[in-house]
Amino acid sequence: MKRLLVSSLLLVILTLSLLDLGWSQPTDHVATKAQLVPRVGSVPAITVAIYDDLHLSLQILAAAQDEAMRIYRKAGVTIYWMVCKSSTMEVDLRCQDSPSATHLTLRIVQHASKASDGVFGVAFLSAEGTGEYTDVSYNSVEELDREWHVGVARVLGHVMAHEIGHLVLGSNAHSRQGIMCPSWHRDELRRASMGALLFSEEQARFMRERLAR
Repeated sequence: MKRLLVSSLLLVILTLSLLDLGWSQPTDHVATKAQLVPRVGSVPAITVAIYDDLHLSLQILAAAQDEAMRIYRKAGVTIYWMVCKSSTMEVDLRCQDSPSATHLTLRIVQHASKASDGVFGVAFLSAEGTGEYTDVSYNSVEELDREWHVGVARVLGHVMAHEIGHLVLGSNAHSRQGIMCPSWHRDELRRASMGALLFSEEQARFMRERLAR
């Protein structure tokens, strides 16, 4: 009788344990959402919402994202992407979070207006040098590719990295060499084709410190 009672109690405990484990497992939606949010205490990270007004092919956009992500990974910063719908289509609800220093917005347009920060596009910065929005000029990307034959996706990825760099680095982000050079010619595009057009060590350190605040 006692043995039967003990067996019954063990069965109840085991059943409750299994139910508890099943309840604690996250759904796919929660897991996907968590991937978009930088975790405290991990590698400095930013979330970038992309609005593709030109409806580029998924292959080009994905390859450009990978290129920009690689550049930032080299600088010790992680990028979490959200590809949002353009203004003419239904907006993904996840893209409606308020912008901040770590939640940025990048829009791909044919011609960037007020391109005061060079031929690549424009980063909208405040007087204090902070900003959350940038436009990328696809026309500039096509011109660079026609001239130097590096590949549209690779050029786009580098241009995206450059414009995001203005938002993370703030005012006076341009440099004489590397990814933040204000204009790219043979040397810069040759390095881009080899995956060697990057942020300087000083820029990388500044970004990590700024994002860790």
